[in-house]
Amino acid sequence: MRLHLVELHDLPRCPPSLRDALTDFLAFTLNLSRMYGPAGPLLRRAIARTGARRVIDLCSGAGGPWKWLAAQVGVPVLLTDLYPHARVTGGGSVPIHPDPIDARAVPESLDGFRTLFTSFHHFRPDDARAILEDAVRRRQGIAVFEAARRAPREIAVIAFTWLGTLAAVPFIRPWRWSRLAWTYLPPVLPFVGTFDGVVSCLRAYSPAELRGLVAGLDSYDWDIGGIRGGWSPLRGTYLIGVPKAALFE
Repeated sequence: MRLHLVELHDLPRCPPSLRDALTDFLAFTLNLSRMYGPAGPLLRRAIARTGARRVIDLCSGAGGPWKWLAAQVGVPVLLTDLYPHARVTGGGSVPIHPDPIDARAVPESLDGFRTLFTSFHHFRPDDARAILEDAVRRRQGIAVFEAARRAPREIAVIAFTWLGTLAAVPFIRPWRWSRLAWTYLPPVLPFVGTFDGVVSCLRAYSPAELRGLVAGLDSYDWDIGGIRGGWSPLRGTYLIGVPKAALFE
């Protein structure tokens, strides 16, 4: 059963520097493991079918896997977030929109194939459905990728991984004193990351629940399945939707 518990870094009172440190480490581990390696071919195929000229990544955090994945999709990528990440806003190989963007109501000016990486679980069913409905209403393709399932092995791996912040944080670039402080003085980041990581697994949508979320959105073709990439032991899920005028072969 899916449990929508509270993730600490989602709370309005969470310091922005702590939230940024958490998303920095999440992006670091996902890039290191290449968990989303299989997403490249899936996205390239779907984008080609829709004819989209760019990717609009929603809830981007610290940029997710786009540092290496962007070269695989064949079109430019624009990052967006409700809380734009300070490090990414300052520049980088993949640009980020400077204004807050709500994934449930993307401005019409931001046309493009929509993606969400490791973020869909943050939304309750009504809001998750609203994200999908908004893409359908605007006739934009959409893809949702999650790194972990709601399963004991994934929960154990996530908890162990976040303890790795104690060793990995000095190697995350660019260097940030605030990230170092949150990790060691005292070890707030490992605690918050472990707690939120376990909660993320408990929040994850199963394939059956994803099928329930797209029920009735019959003007789109929906592809739902599992994903595992690189050397990551995690097994995640994906959902890809394209207008029926752009059929999968």
